Amino acid sequence: MSNPASWPTDPDKCHELLNRLSQQVEDLRTALDQAAKLHDQTVAEHNQAVDELHRQIDLLRRYIFGPRRERLIEAPGQGHLFELDQGQGAAVLPEPAVLDDGASRRRRPRPSRKPDYDHLPQIRVEHDVPDAEKVCSHCGEPKARIGEDQARVLEFIPAHFELHVHVLPKYACSRCRDGVTAPETPPRPSSGCIAGAGLLSGVIVSKFSDHLPLYRLEDISTREGLYLPRSTLCDWVGKVADLLRPLYELEKKLVLDGPVLWTDDTSVTVLGGDKGGSHKGHFWVYIGGAALPYDVYDFTKNRQRDGPAQFLVNYAGYLQADAFSGYDGIYTGSAGQIIEVACWAHARRKFFEARSSHPPEASLILQMIKRLYDVEDRARPLDDEARRALRQAEAVPVLERLELELNRLSIELLPKSALAQAVTYALNQWRALCRYPEDGRLTIDNNVSERRLRDQAIGRKNWLFLGNDEAGPRAAVLYTILAGAKRHRLESWAYLRDVILQSSVDPSPEFLKPLLPDRWALAHPEHVLSHRVEESREKARRRDDRRARRRLPSKP
Repeated sequence: MSNPASWPTDPDKCHELLNRLSQQVEDLRTALDQAAKLHDQTVAEHNQAVDELHRQIDLLRRYIFGPRRERLIEAPGQGHLFELDQGQGAAVLPEPAVLDDGASRRRRPRPSRKPDYDHLPQIRVEHDVPDAEKVCSHCGEPKARIGEDQARVLEFIPAHFELHVHVLPKYACSRCRDGVTAPETPPRPSSGCIAGAGLLSGVIVSKFSDHLPLYRLEDISTREGLYLPRSTLCDWVGKVADLLRPLYELEKKLVLDGPVLWTDDTSVTVLGGDKGGSHKGHFWVYIGGAALPYDVYDFTKNRQRDGPAQFLVNYAGYLQADAFSGYDGIYTGSAGQIIEVACWAHARRKFFEARSSHPPEASLILQMIKRLYDVEDRARPLDDEARRALRQAEAVPVLERLELELNRLSIELLPKSALAQAVTYALNQWRALCRYPEDGRLTIDNNVSERRLRDQAIGRKNWLFLGNDEAGPRAAVLYTILAGAKRHRLESWAYLRDVILQSSVDPSPEFLKPLLPDRWALAHPEHVLSHRVEESREKARRRDDRRARRRLPSKP
């Protein structure tokens, strides 16, 4: 068509040619528009991918070099970054009450941390001068003792083994020969086991509380005068776990009878199994409330729903946990008996991680979540009913404002952005996130169960793995007994030794009830670690004062 001689001269053919060329131009414009849209979409996706990679790098840098605490405001009196009460449709939020400035800054006396040496055994070591120096060099009369000086030296005697030989005399009448009289054999923690309750307690506390693997205990026992193979120590651990299982079952029953449970899990490497090699087992913790203050552990070979579902089969009440999908079937399959309560700490963490990509929006959400935690700081010392009333008055309006903001962001944000994922997570869990104001016994987050899994996290860095699947349930029993001692600030060795002795006498539930850690602490106050109690109280006071100062309004 480039040669003019070939152009048609007929008007109809010319119109047909022009229409065809016009259609081709339209098709080219459409293709160009589609290509431009595809280019813009590709660039937007690439930019989003780059932003996500930058966010992950920032998270890794913070994980390696930065602080783990998700704190927003450091300076006291700085106030909120955004005004939460502005915006269309915003609910009027109550201003949080603050403590008196002078009262919050008043220094509290700290408990004395000076060691008490006077309760230790006193070994007097006499040092004297030679007899010749006790005679006066001028008159020859003996010198009189007029006093003494003392220099105290604190020493340590390493632990040592003792072999207690129980002598059981036998008596019989040589004339009548009517039988032999002998004292009863003292009870043993385990028949056929030479280890006493003190030694067994030392091994268990060292392994599951001090996190010493058995091969280190093997070396320690050699240093203390007796070689104990790790295979023998492992047998003793199994015997103690079997002995203490009735007390474990009693604590489990009591916890499941309560109205509130907190739960979480952590993984551990387990050797052996059906496929050989190693696999990931899981410890689960179930924490009772203040009325039933016990922490019960369970072990499963995997992280499937069957483990917690079997443990909670007879439970009815609130269950506070993270957003693990395995719990969903438990909630729906319980016919309303198990009520889901979600964790605001998990939701907050996702918004905290999205600050680098969407600073204004994420910071606004974080400030509103911070307002919820401000309410919790003031609700902590209250009783259950007063705590519920405070939450209804101050936390519920913040939650309503927060829901409006999340719904607005869910429409505006790209679905794959970090902030959109945080918003989706919160909205999917919204009903469960808003449940804690209903009952004063509930908490705003699930951090208490995460703290209870620190022993397993520290332990697996030392003993590295469990030898087989059977070791997991045994470890769960022993962790449960020691967790009770730790929760009630008991000296673990003394508590465990008495529990071993008493459990070997009568394993019935009625006989074991005085061995529950809260009851045992009341009966044996001398074994309560008072310095730990005072340390916890002082730490809580400093935390409350620090947070109260941050809530104070800034001075002009």
